[in-house]
Order: sequence, then structure tokens, then C-alpha cells
Amino acid sequence: MPVRWFRTVVLAAALADGLAGAAALAQSPVAFPKEVYAARRRRLADQVKGAAIVVPGKYLVGAHELPKQDADFWYLTGVESPYATLVIAPDGRPDAAPGAIRTALFLPDSFQFAGAQFPHVDPAFRRAPWNVPRQRLAPGPGAVEATGISETYRVQQFASRVGDIVGQAKIVYLPMRFDSLYAPLGMREPRSVEQQVTKAIGDVLGARDLKDVTPLIRRMRLVKDTLEVAALRRAARISAAGMETLMRAVRPGMNDLEAAGILELDWKRHGSQRAAFAPIVGSGPNSMQFFTVMGENYDAVNRVMKPGELLFVDYGAAEFNMYGSDLCRTIPVSGTFTPEQRQYYNLVLEAQEAAIAAVKPGALMLDVIKAAARVFKKAGLDQNENPAIMGVDRVWGVMPSPTHYINRDAGITKYTRYGAGVRDIGHHVGLDATDSRDWSVPLEPGMVITVEPKIYIPDKQIAIMIEDMILVTPTGRENLSIDAPKSARDIEALMAAAAKRR
Repeated sequence: MPVRWFRTVVLAAALADGLAGAAALAQSPVAFPKEVYAARRRRLADQVKGAAIVVPGKYLVGAHELPKQDADFWYLTGVESPYATLVIAPDGRPDAAPGAIRTALFLPDSFQFAGAQFPHVDPAFRRAPWNVPRQRLAPGPGAVEATGISETYRVQQFASRVGDIVGQAKIVYLPMRFDSLYAPLGMREPRSVEQQVTKAIGDVLGARDLKDVTPLIRRMRLVKDTLEVAALRRAARISAAGMETLMRAVRPGMNDLEAAGILELDWKRHGSQRAAFAPIVGSGPNSMQFFTVMGENYDAVNRVMKPGELLFVDYGAAEFNMYGSDLCRTIPVSGTFTPEQRQYYNLVLEAQEAAIAAVKPGALMLDVIKAAARVFKKAGLDQNENPAIMGVDRVWGVMPSPTHYINRDAGITKYTRYGAGVRDIGHHVGLDATDSRDWSVPLEPGMVITVEPKIYIPDKQIAIMIEDMILVTPTGRENLSIDAPKSARDIEALMAAAAKRR
């Protein structure tokens, strides 16, 4: 058993036995005990060997419509307060023990930025009962006790205090990995709020060597401890239950949007607070459109299902206590697959099962991808994904691509956060539903990935994807979403039984 997996299992198991009550509630109702976050901060500090680290939280002032703290900041703190910033630095004070670190958290006051009054400062309204933040961590002894972070200050004190905390550290790690924003009409490339915050922090720190902390945190996030796995397992089971409920309800005449609503209602009944991402639900021709294309339309999910069609449901997306899920099933609207639909469905299922069987500690994700691609190659699908043969209006989407991964042996391609690049077979799942697509290291226990082969066949109006969440265990793998029926026979049997009861 790898040392890192053993350490996180032992720590998390001990905490889960009795520390998940008041300590967690002091930070957030969905946070882990403070010792979990303290251990993560220590591990991160050990990696940078004497450098300082500054990790700002998300700009959450006036947030609504599913606000969520920045995943990297949350991973290190469990704190939801808006505009918060974490600082970790070597402790250079005379009485400090060798190797000691200083940790500081800059937080808003209890009423700062409150509600619609931001930036209103009239105290008569800022402290009105209807304008009090429901649960916010503010500077003071309570925040120190709740987080295990030894120093807390007001956000306004950052510029005056950070230099003292960072001390003599010549290197400071900051978030510096951001997706570029498109600049239309020849304008200068715009900067996101996150980019502006990082630049402002760098300016305050002065002449120091600035490095990117993001890859270090993201690599830590790839391997989940037992508390994280428990949250992901719960999210996956809630999603699987919702998928089964939807299968019982699907029939011609239902709207795609109604299908999404059935899922969301079922998740909430089972304790999920929210969806991990926007609905990806499409029937008939809508199933043929890639979700990144559909997402540009306000009415992206809105179509009445017709007999004989397939319903593509990439919306097993229940989130539980900040941790996401992502599973997909393809459902026959009339309750049974046509012979042709069944043929391709079974092919995708075979590819998925081959890929899942390849998941184990030490395996490279490239090998998992190739296991699925070989199934598609054996079925002779190579030519169908060739525009020169099929034509651009009829070319299939075969993912993972046998041409790319088997014939050319081109290997893993790099992705942007939003998935640009050649599609392979999945991604890591965690605090974000798409936690990472970093396949540069072998799989190890504690990683949770999706396995999701798919095909799009435009001229046949067939789009099929089967996706599950797979936990890498010390001895192999565990399918966290196994409860969602996925064989053609099981899906048809479930739908037939439900139809009889109507």
C-alpha cells in the first residue's frame, strides 16, 4: 500500500470516528474536521521547501445561483467566507521551532459585503436581521479555533500584514494557471478577477520570485482520502438512484427538460444540495450535439421525446458536501432498443468494460484509453471517424479514437479546463466534477476517475455514452456508480416493469 494512501486513510479514519461534529460546523456545515485541512497545508508547505504560499479564495460578494468557494482554497481551508485569503510561510520568528510554519487567514468582518448593501456602509442597515450572513467565519479567536490557522486578520489588513508573515522568503507561490479569455474586435485580452487578484498580490509582495502553486495543489487533489471518497461515493449513489428513477419515468411525449427535473428532484430527496454542473440531457437529434455547442443556447435542454429515439443523459451530477459526481446513461425512449441501437450500445458497453478492467494501481491512463480504443478498432470503426472517407457531414465521433490512440499511437493530448483537444475517455472527479485531466502520473489508490466511451453516428441519429465513476483501490478498482443499471437488458427490464405499473 503506498505510503501517501496509508497516511490519508489512517488520518481520515481517525477523524471520522469522532471529530466531524462541532469542529466542522464552525467552518461550514459541509466541511471536514480542521485537522484534515491542517495536514494538507503542512504537506503543501513541505513541497515548497522554505518558500511562502498565498492562495486567495473566490470573489463571492453578492453571490447567488449556486455559489461555490474556489476548490483549491477550499481544499486547504474548508472556509466559505467571501474574499478570504490563505498565507502559509516559514516561521522566521526567533522563538519558532525548526521547520515551523506560520499560517494566516484574511477574512471579512461579520457584516462586511453583506447582501444588497455592498458597498453600503450604513450601520443601521448593515446589521439588520435580514441582512446578516447566515454563517460566516470572521477574524478572531473563533476562526482560529475553527480552522486551526494560527493567525486571522481582516481582509483590509492584507497589504500591511502579508510582508511580515512571508518574512524573508524569496520565493512565493501563487495561483498563476488561468484559462485565457477571448478578446473580440481586436481588443486587449481581458483579465479575469482571479488574474487581477494574483497580480495585485504580486505587486504587494514586491521583488520576490513568483511561482505557480496551482499544479502542486491540483496534484494533491488527485488522490482522495477516505473522507473525500465517502463524499464521492455518496454523490455517485445519489446520482445512480436518480438515473434509475428517470429510467422508470421516461416515455414518448416527455420533455428533455422534465427528465433533468426528475433527476434533480430525486437527488434532493436523497440529500444532494445541488447539481455539479448544468444539465446535459438530449433526445433524438439533440443527442448528436456536443454539450459545449448546446450550452451557448438559453433553451439548450428543451425537446419532446419521440418513439424509437434515444435519450442521452450525461447528467448523473448530484453534488454532495462540495464533492461532485458525473455519470451517463443512454436510455431508449420507447423502453426497448432497436436492433441497430442495441448493436452499438453493446459495443460501447464492451469498450467501457474493457477500459474499467484496465484500471488498477500503477496503470497509465493511456493503457486504459487504449483498452477501449482497441474494442472500437476491432469493430472496424476507424474509417467511420475519417472525414476524407465519410465526409464532414457524416463523420462519426468515436471516443476514444482508435485512429489517434492505436493506429497513430499519438498518446495523451493536453486539454484546457473546458476540454479542448482530442477526447479520450474521462477525467478525475472531486471538488469539481471535472477535477483534472492530468494523466501524467500512474493511477494510484484514492484516485477517482470517470470511464466514458462514446460514439456519435449522425446519419443514424444514434448517440451513445456510458459513464461510471471508478475508484482506484489498493488491489484494483471499485465502481462507485454501479447501482445505475447499464446493460441493455437491465434497462429494458426496468422500463418494462415501470410501464406495467402506470
